[in-house]
Amino acid sequence: MNDTGNTLEERLKQLRDDIDSIDSKIVSLINERLRIGRKIGKIKRESKSNVFDRSREKKVMEKITRLNDGPAENKLLRYIFNVIMMATKDIQKTRLVSYLGPEAGYSHIASLNHFKHSGDFRAQPNIYEVFKDVNKGTSHYGVIPVENTIEGAVTHTLDLFMEFDLKICGEQYEPVSYDLISGTGEADLVETIYCHPQALSRCEMWIQRMYPYAEIIEVGSTARAAAMAAEDEHAAVVSSSQAAHIYNLQTVESSIEDYPGNITRFLVISRESMGKTGRDKTSIMFSTSHTPGSLFKALEPLDKAGINMVKLESRPAKYHNWSYCFFMDIEGHMDDPAVDNTLEKMSELCLSLKIIGSYPACKEEEPF
Repeated sequence: MNDTGNTLEERLKQLRDDIDSIDSKIVSLINERLRIGRKIGKIKRESKSNVFDRSREKKVMEKITRLNDGPAENKLLRYIFNVIMMATKDIQKTRLVSYLGPEAGYSHIASLNHFKHSGDFRAQPNIYEVFKDVNKGTSHYGVIPVENTIEGAVTHTLDLFMEFDLKICGEQYEPVSYDLISGTGEADLVETIYCHPQALSRCEMWIQRMYPYAEIIEVGSTARAAAMAAEDEHAAVVSSSQAAHIYNLQTVESSIEDYPGNITRFLVISRESMGKTGRDKTSIMFSTSHTPGSLFKALEPLDKAGINMVKLESRPAKYHNWSYCFFMDIEGHMDDPAVDNTLEKMSELCLSLKIIGSYPACKEEEPF
């Protein structure tokens, strides 16, 4: 770089621009290295090799030292590459995902679809256990329902965000449809129908109409029900179409739900925040004073900034009678200047305001 004749300010700006350019390349190269590391981890898992290779780490450190021609000290480079290798080992590990059971239920399906079937998926008996599992770090992620086009908000999920300091890092939409499946696929053979209580509530009218004399048995485990149906040619199970593939059963009748077109939105929670993608959504939780117009005033900065609000839900605050906590989704990422400035103005008008997470919004066509 030729800086002859330039002012000190111009030379300083040029050097800072050079640093910005180098930083951009460093970020790109680190992410490229991690992507390659993830591929290596997949090969190791397929070959049942150990993720941790001490001899390889030693060779990398020795090579870094040989390549170093200063001014960086070897100790600094070893520290930097140790952090990078730790991140590579983390990304090579199997992702542990907790979801609201049962297996083959829609939380399970949402988990499989969101993570592209890559990970170790663990069913939990209730939403609280999913939050607790992620909060303890036992699982990297949790998948829980938050709202449904027919039944509305899953209020227990919203309430738990007041109890746990976890972040939303993704969302997944799943069409909710139920099939009647059995070992034979023959409708005339069905005398007993096993059904999870939630599935029964959504298909009850169809079952009464089509199988008025069948014995209906509620079960808490789709896996157990499927196993029983596989052994009894006169038994069937109400479950998702995916369950037929998972448990090697045949479809008796498809789409037996009483109200078609139902879609459930699921949230993916973790202890970490997500970076910007360009098509993001931000969820916040806030409370206002119990005075006339307080909610209107708190939302006014959104209108002035032209930020679109896509959801607003209220829940009773647990520790104050007749006080409410509001859950809101808006378009944009919390690191966007307009969103950041708007939320700062809102916080001045609220008793409390907490960002639950910024995350990639599902494209409109993805749920269908």
